[in-house]
Amino acid sequence: MAARAKTVCIIGAGPSGLVAAKTLVHNHPKDTFHVTVFEQADRIGGLWPTSKKDGGMVNPDMCTNQSLFTVSFSDQTWPNGTPAFPKAWQVGEYLQQYIQDYSGYDIRSGCKVVKTTLQNGKWTVHVHDKRSSDLEVLSFDHMIVATGFFGKPKVPPILEGFPTPVWHSSKFRNIESLLTNDGQSSPSSGRNIVVVGGQMSGVEVAASVALQLSSEVNSPGSNRLPNVKEYSVTHIVQQPLWIMPLFFPNDPCLAGGSPEQDKINPAPTFLPVDLVTYNLGWRPPGPVTNRSGHITPESAALTHSFMNKYIGSDQSELGVPELAMVGEVRTQPPYLGMSDQYIEFVRSGNIKVIKGKVTGSSADHSNAVISDDAGNKKIVGDVAAILFATGFDASPSLDFLPNEILQTLQFDSSGDEFPLALNVHATVSRAIPSLGFVGFYRSPYWGVMEMQARFLGKLWSGDAQAAKALEEDTTMENMLKLRNDPRHSQFPMSDYAYLMESFSEILGIKRFEPEGTDARTGLVFPPRYTYDTASERQKSQTESALTNFYNTFDQSENQRKFLARATSRALQGDWKLEREITSFIDSYPSGKLIGTAKMLPRFPTAEGFDIEYLYLEQGEFTTTTGLKFTAKRSYVYRYREDTDKLTAWFTKDDHKTVDYFFHEIEFLPRTGEPGTRGWLAKSSHWCSPDQYDVEYEFRFKGTALQEWTTRYNVKGPAKDYILHNKYTR
Repeated sequence: MAARAKTVCIIGAGPSGLVAAKTLVHNHPKDTFHVTVFEQADRIGGLWPTSKKDGGMVNPDMCTNQSLFTVSFSDQTWPNGTPAFPKAWQVGEYLQQYIQDYSGYDIRSGCKVVKTTLQNGKWTVHVHDKRSSDLEVLSFDHMIVATGFFGKPKVPPILEGFPTPVWHSSKFRNIESLLTNDGQSSPSSGRNIVVVGGQMSGVEVAASVALQLSSEVNSPGSNRLPNVKEYSVTHIVQQPLWIMPLFFPNDPCLAGGSPEQDKINPAPTFLPVDLVTYNLGWRPPGPVTNRSGHITPESAALTHSFMNKYIGSDQSELGVPELAMVGEVRTQPPYLGMSDQYIEFVRSGNIKVIKGKVTGSSADHSNAVISDDAGNKKIVGDVAAILFATGFDASPSLDFLPNEILQTLQFDSSGDEFPLALNVHATVSRAIPSLGFVGFYRSPYWGVMEMQARFLGKLWSGDAQAAKALEEDTTMENMLKLRNDPRHSQFPMSDYAYLMESFSEILGIKRFEPEGTDARTGLVFPPRYTYDTASERQKSQTESALTNFYNTFDQSENQRKFLARATSRALQGDWKLEREITSFIDSYPSGKLIGTAKMLPRFPTAEGFDIEYLYLEQGEFTTTTGLKFTAKRSYVYRYREDTDKLTAWFTKDDHKTVDYFFHEIEFLPRTGEPGTRGWLAKSSHWCSPDQYDVEYEFRFKGTALQEWTTRYNVKGPAKDYILHNKYTR
């Protein structure tokens, strides 16, 4: 007689709930598990919107801060043409396709689990269907909590009654809605938009506000926001943090440097940041050990040095002490933020950074808050609105669990990192083995979610190795120590390589290595960790994902993929400009210009482009005869990811509106002795009756563009000159 299928209740239909359901159904013999997923929202996806107009907790247009190689499951590849960092709505579409491709379980949306009890080894689950208002009482053998950490936005109650809008950053979509409190009031007289919180979301939302302001000021047409040029952004942080752009150099340094001084590579190749940082080949021989959790001063110093090398500086050149990674901070646990625009907005003064903690409003100043840095108090005034990027309270995500269960799990409502005491990398408790958790920790990786689901499937289907791993597990003890550890890492379960390797050993999964490779190599990537017993469809998807994965490295190294993208990002901001014109005809003057150039970011003004800058230059030109006059010039620079092309365009007389195409910047293969030149590029443009031939050089230091030059050779009936521009910070 066949064994009865075990029934499993999964609470939450975000990535963690969906991968748990799929894994239990498709990684085990038919009828091993019967799975029902309950989702209180009307759609699947959890935080991830499933359309461009979704009004959920994540802005549909926000891109992921890990690439599609990390935001993926082992047996579901992304569609061709997906950006390296997908938009949030594209993640929702990926999940919808995942459901279609791996069906076989029930999803009940609009159904909230309101109460659960454990009696005689069975879970009694009370479910409220909001469409019918019915309350069902159901029984299951096992239950998985996949509700995530984002139970409720945390907004400290220190600014109650404040005269301007006070929002959580997850609510922010556009400046107009923020300043008018979603249309409930007129904008205040304040002009300072204050962002509170110095971690990932604080950096992201500060940059988002600054980008919207920049775009409003520098786009053609009338401004939707009155007096938009008067607005500024103040970002209040509690400690300095490294700001990582989305693309990192794969080879920022050359061989031949000394232990004291690296030899900078001015022409590095680029990859999505996670394809650089999650490198198994950097780990010493033997089992991969955990590098997150408690951070020693020595470990902190190593990470700070790594970031310094790859970012290209210690950030002190910004002239903002609050972000300078120097001195004592280099022995403290490092904090990271991710943004393509933030650093240059800080450098150009569009974002002002203050170190401190907001303690309340100022009694002596209207529209002002107090920032306290170890007793050094500052008044932050002229406030137009406040955005708290202060995280989420996970407690509402557990409100269906009874008190006795929470007590057994040592629930700590104040624990931002580990509110529950769980075994096997936050997956299950030895005390309640029929209750599983998937993705219930801060900033979970998709690959780790899948591993957690695999472990639960093994455990609940009687696998001896999984049971042994649970019995011998020590990760819960380490987790509890971190609750009050002042030196815990920013994300205490952030060692992706360690987690994936640890789970693969428990589960008996052999990591994929290319043929002819004996050593542990390459990057952590979910399709490298699959079962030999996978279905043909799963194997096909995995092979496709692996092909795309390895092609990406080849294209970066040999076809300069992502170089135009990394260059486009690094062009943002203010530049010192030196120009020399050498004319070979008397009717066209020779001379020199000293001035400034600004690459002002704005939202693309035409379909298909992903990055756009308004280029404005101004300076004093002095001819060889001594004549001086002010010169101005404007262009628009555009980048599009689908073609990986950076282009320049002429503007109309308003110096904002694109007029017509100027030239494409074609990057050339590296030649000559490494380290002698930056990346070279060329272009040409026929502007009747004149021919413009252009040569570029872009010299990098890590992610940063140290300087760039252009050399125009212009010939025509009335023109014959060479123009050389040099841009430096």
